[in-house]
Parts: sequence; C-alpha cells; structure tokens
Amino acid sequence: MVKITYVWHDCFVVETESAVLVFDYWLDVGGRPSTVPGVLRSAGTDKPIYVLVSHGHKDHYNPSVFLWASEFRDVRYVVSRDVMKRIRHVVSETSVYSGPKVDPGRVTALRPGECFSAGGVVIAAFRSTDIGNSYVVEADGRRFFHAGDLNAWIWKDESTETEIRKSLGDYRACLRDIRSYLERAADAGSVAGMAIDYCFFPVDSRIGTDYFTGASIFVREFEVRKFFPMHFALGDEEERNRRREDVLRFGLYAYPGRGEYIPLALSGSVYIGIFS
Repeated sequence: MVKITYVWHDCFVVETESAVLVFDYWLDVGGRPSTVPGVLRSAGTDKPIYVLVSHGHKDHYNPSVFLWASEFRDVRYVVSRDVMKRIRHVVSETSVYSGPKVDPGRVTALRPGECFSAGGVVIAAFRSTDIGNSYVVEADGRRFFHAGDLNAWIWKDESTETEIRKSLGDYRACLRDIRSYLERAADAGSVAGMAIDYCFFPVDSRIGTDYFTGASIFVREFEVRKFFPMHFALGDEEERNRRREDVLRFGLYAYPGRGEYIPLALSGSVYIGIFS
C-alpha cells in the first residue's frame, strides 16, 4: 500500500510499507507555519523518514526540517547543493553555531546525475530548469518522481519566440537525462521498467497562456501511471482557488487513455493506492 498526503504547494508526504518520504516541505496543512507537520507525526514514524529538498527557494524549503532529527528516531536528508551551502553550520561539528545540529552522516547533498541509496530506498537527482534538483525515488518496488521546479517555464504572454524556444529546449534536455536513467534501469531489470508510478509535477497557471505545456510534454514523454499536479498554492486565497481550478483541468494536458490524474488539490487530502 502507499499513502500520499498533499500538504501544501509542492509538499507531499508519501508513506510506503517500509519508508516515509517527505518532498519539499514549506508550510503545514492549510498553509500554517509549523516546526513539524502534523501529518508526519501521524505517519509510521517507526519507519525511516527521508526528507528531500529540491532547492532553496522559500516555497520549497523550510529550515525547520533539520529540527526533525531530534523528533524522530531515523531521519535522513537528501538536499540540493545550494541548500547544502546554507546549512554548513548545522552539519559541521566544529562550527560556532549554538543551535540544534544534525549529524552530518544523516545529510547527503546530491548534484544532478548523482544517487543516494539506503535501506532499500534509491534516490537519483536530475537537473531542473530552475535551480536545484528534480528526483526519481525507488521504494518498495515503486517509482516516484518529484519535479521540484522542473517545468517548461515559457511565459508565452511575456517572452519572445527565441526565449520560448530556448526554454523548451532546456526543458527537453532535462527530460532526456531522466529518460536515459529510466532506460538503464529497465535494462537492469527494474520491476517498474521505464514507468513512473507516481509523478508530482508543477501545473502553475501564473505562467499564462498554455500554462500546462510542461505537464503535457512530460506525460507524453514518459509512462506516468498516477499524476499529481502541484505548485499552485501561491498568492492570496482567491488566487490560490483559481489556480487550483486550473490544475484540475486535466483535459488540457492529460495523455488520453494512459495514466490516471489524481485531484489531490485540497491541503490535507489523502490518496491511498494498493500495490499490485
């Protein structure tokens, strides 16, 4: 079984049979500040918790995640290099920082193209069209993809044709790296083949015209079995509600006849999947 809770914006907490994955925690359910999200306290915290941070933008990263090391028995962190630069004082045994520190053995910084493996969980980092990483995670025979800020940020209403072509070219180059990784995994006998079982991807209508382009390209490039939109919880309440409606217009970007598009767009909502 897999349990997926949408927390806020880009944050999902994923609980599998043997691990808990936390992607890009920023704010708690409902957009409330919190040191430790309530959903994490109620998860199976006897399992190892893997906290993934794609990059240091404030809507993807909250420094409070490093306090969790004193709250839970087994917490491990996988972060981008830009985040690692920010937390050297937290993981350094010799720094003069007097606040809570984290055992450096619990923190791994990944560059695109690098992997981390522990306890049967494999995390591979890939490029983004912004800063930091996107991630492919293998756990309990299933594959998860979290895009971070990887997207076709084309801003058609503001950009020149040259800028749009460059943005799409950069985006497709990132996808080629992911495809190469999946091809190697399939050749090595991965039970998932080349498929992505659970995909968390930005669908952000702030982009304007054709805001769904990145998602549309992605689900045609890869076999995505379950697609979860994200990156729509910015702005005031009215703006967030409008963007939530926009991400749920699956007909604009879904690949007809392939995959399932999950409307997990209300903060705190839960999806339960059965592993077959």
